[in-house]
Amino acid sequence: MNSSHRLAFLRYIVIDECLSEATNQSVNAGEDKCWFKEDLLGTINARIADFSAHTKPIAMRTLEKDLVDMQGLFDVKILKLSRSRKAHYRYEREGMSIRNSALSANQALALDDLFRHLELFHFISGQEWWWEAESRLRTHFELFTEDLQERFRSRNANAVEASSVFEDHRSPDASRKWLPVLSKAAAKSRPIRVGYRLRHDAPLTHATCLAEWLTCQENEWMLGMLAWDDEAEDGFRMLVPLKSIDSVDDVTAQFPTAFRNVKEWSWSKYAGQRMGLSPGIIGSEEQSTESVQIWLSENVASRFMVDPIHPAQDMRLQRAGGGVIFTIDLVVDESLIRWLMQWGSEAQLLEPAEARHTMRLKSRVMAQLYEPMFGP
Repeated sequence: MNSSHRLAFLRYIVIDECLSEATNQSVNAGEDKCWFKEDLLGTINARIADFSAHTKPIAMRTLEKDLVDMQGLFDVKILKLSRSRKAHYRYEREGMSIRNSALSANQALALDDLFRHLELFHFISGQEWWWEAESRLRTHFELFTEDLQERFRSRNANAVEASSVFEDHRSPDASRKWLPVLSKAAAKSRPIRVGYRLRHDAPLTHATCLAEWLTCQENEWMLGMLAWDDEAEDGFRMLVPLKSIDSVDDVTAQFPTAFRNVKEWSWSKYAGQRMGLSPGIIGSEEQSTESVQIWLSENVASRFMVDPIHPAQDMRLQRAGGGVIFTIDLVVDESLIRWLMQWGSEAQLLEPAEARHTMRLKSRVMAQLYEPMFGP
């Protein structure tokens, strides 16, 4: 989706929010909640400015065209009313929204044909994400095979809200909005300019980079990128959570051609040698893996009998001390310490000895945090 389409859909969403508010409050309160044309235009332009500071505000004729286009695209009915000789808008009925829009019969058949074409993903290892993606799309659009013929007779809104089926107990992850532009940049090896802050209190940093890798860790998307330092005239790799990204510019970025692919690098190898990933700059020196022995209580170990802790885990297990000893070839770093600390007394690091000493010191610090702070 190009920038003009993104801005058009942003305008549709803002209009939808305003008209839904006007419609629902008017019904519930028994009086009209008015969104006059001038107020609606001001709200849209304010939201556009937040989304892209360099984008020009829209004119009234663009708003009027959007109102017409929305009715054709999303099968909603927008009423134009008048108060004090000023035009204001709302939906025809309570609950109407572009979010509940159904596909037309032809659109539904086209999407179902696409699903059939992509059924091969069901049988390819590493493409398991498609099971979830297809399920979410079918549920959201109520696109089940037995309902397709019904669409030629009527075009009803969804009987089932997708949000109630796949409702997440966490806060929505708005950072996923960067996935389309980042995935395209990575696939095309196109340089981009990224603005980010790794800590909330850190200044905004801008870097010209090549997006190389996207991965999801504990429901948080991260970008692996090759960045360029203009002052040092050198490149470095780093991991940036998508939640830390403030802006992405794929138009003005220029990356030194001679520096591309200077050093062989594999993000999958880097991640495969660690228990987890940490945001920040990745050191230039290569860290070697070690044979790590971890003892887990029977209660915790039972969950890793079918699915291993890590792909580099030795399948030969040892039982000792009312638990199980696992052996994994890993780089010993902070991610391993964090993973062990989450299990408390039900996990112990046995080898290597130096890392075990580090765990001992960490455990003492954690214990001191819970010393009495108030009272006698």
